[in-house]
Amino acid sequence: MSEDKKVLNSLAMVIGGLVLIAVIISIVAVNLTDGDSSDSIAWQEKKVLDRIKPLGEVATTAAEAKQASPKVDAPEVVTEKAGPLTAEQVYNTACLACHTTGAAGAPKVGDIADWAPRIAQGDDVLFEHATKGFKGMPPRGGSPQLTDKNITDAIQFMVRKSQ
Repeated sequence: MSEDKKVLNSLAMVIGGLVLIAVIISIVAVNLTDGDSSDSIAWQEKKVLDRIKPLGEVATTAAEAKQASPKVDAPEVVTEKAGPLTAEQVYNTACLACHTTGAAGAPKVGDIADWAPRIAQGDDVLFEHATKGFKGMPPRGGSPQLTDKNITDAIQFMVRKSQ
């Protein structure tokens, strides 16, 4: 057998071996991932939710701080019980950042053109979007401690300023 045929035979064996290894790896990969099973989809959804979850929450009282992290010695602060939040206070603490800049597509307070189609959808739709989240807006404006009344008051505050 000539030297050229030996080289070609060796080359053919190497290429054949590489193809065989690639086929085996493909079969193993398909069996491990199991296509697009519901477990795979649930796992992907969990990964996305883990990436976008808030890093933390702000404790507004010493009791909340202790509940969130019992190892931390939060000082007991004695204060008069604050009354319910006004609509403007809710807006200033939870809504202002996005609704003054238009961040994440939020309609700017005072911009009649931005608000008109939203107001036309009705109070129930505005409330649902505010409490459950909508597009870039997190549920309850990212402030889970707000009550439904707080949310309703803040919506009405913004609507009044935007008509």
